[in-house]
Amino acid sequence: MQFFFIPSPLVGSVPPPRSVQKKSAFVGHLSIDIIKHQMQREWKEALSTSHYSQPNNMEYEMAMEWCLLQSRSKLWWNKFYKIQGEELRKLKANLKLK
Repeated sequence: MQFFFIPSPLVGSVPPPRSVQKKSAFVGHLSIDIIKHQMQREWKEALSTSHYSQPNNMEYEMAMEWCLLQSRSKLWWNKFYKIQGEELRKLKANLKLK
């Protein structure tokens, strides 16, 4: 038994070069150049923000309301402790008399 090998022509081609701008089809597989470019653009477009509360935002309003409620609460507790102290003094005075 004898096999004959018939050579077939070899066909090939050179693929076109990949563009850097072309995005990958897989999620999470980004080119380093694209990420670097995005970071540079974000830094250029970033706005400077204050580290302190400003009077023109909601955070400031909430902080001022919290301070007001805190001071009211402190006054209520002080009044409560004063009344409770007076009641305790009266109770002790009544116990000593008997």
